[in-house]
Amino acid sequence: MGKTVKVSVTGAANTQSNVFTITADSPSNQYFVSNADINNAVYVWISSTSAFNVALPDTAPGYVIPLPPYAYKVITGPQVGPGGNVYARVIGDAANASVYITPGEGL
Repeated sequence: MGKTVKVSVTGAANTQSNVFTITADSPSNQYFVSNADINNAVYVWISSTSAFNVALPDTAPGYVIPLPPYAYKVITGPQVGPGGNVYARVIGDAANASVYITPGEGL
């Protein structure tokens, strides 16, 4: 398991967040992702590298996982653990979107 990270977009709708680092105390490749916004969807991507971009899949396919308003998902992604971090970015339908991400196993 690892600590929960709040990944936030500080700006207008359809603006990607900064890259956030996710760490874990033990190896894990599952992530509990929660959208606390009751009105707007968010789009999340977790990567093994810190150099990546996210974009809404409106006009072209994009590397994002949609998360409906006030919902959560458990997703499988790159492994995180004491030997390596992973990175997350978010983009939202509304200004100041955010999600909470917790790494773990058997979530």
